Amino acid sequence: MEIRPSRYEDYEQLVELENLIWNEENTPMVIEWESADEYAQHVPPGSLFVAIQNGRVAGYVSLKSPTMLESNRHVWELAIGVHPDFWRTGTGSRLLSYVEEKARILNIRKICLRVLSTNEHAISFYEKNGYQYQGRLVEEFFIAGKYVDDYLMYKLL
Repeated sequence: MEIRPSRYEDYEQLVELENLIWNEENTPMVIEWESADEYAQHVPPGSLFVAIQNGRVAGYVSLKSPTMLESNRHVWELAIGVHPDFWRTGTGSRLLSYVEEKARILNIRKICLRVLSTNEHAISFYEKNGYQYQGRLVEEFFIAGKYVDDYLMYKLL
């Protein structure tokens, strides 16, 4: 498996992956991308790290600073997506390890994320990879006729 910055030629597969994995159980707002060009306008090449396996985009991870404050520069917030064909193959864990290596090199001390309480699969995955609960935003979203909590999780490096 190769992990590298995203390229425009990955975008057709990334659009397919994004449209496949995001639903009302794991995101507060489902976004369906129409094309690679539309995706590229919102997610420029190089702004993601992609996992490539056998010529396919197996998954990706995005990183951002949670705020623009200098005092918060030691923190990254991540989002991750793995194609269902690559679930339970170690793809997600490898992406997290890759990010953690990059973070250590750049003196990032903490990686955080948000996950809906309805996304039990992801919560279990994050816990297995050393992430802990940091907080809970109670009834943060109203999705499919019910209120859903948003969990905040983190890992110190």
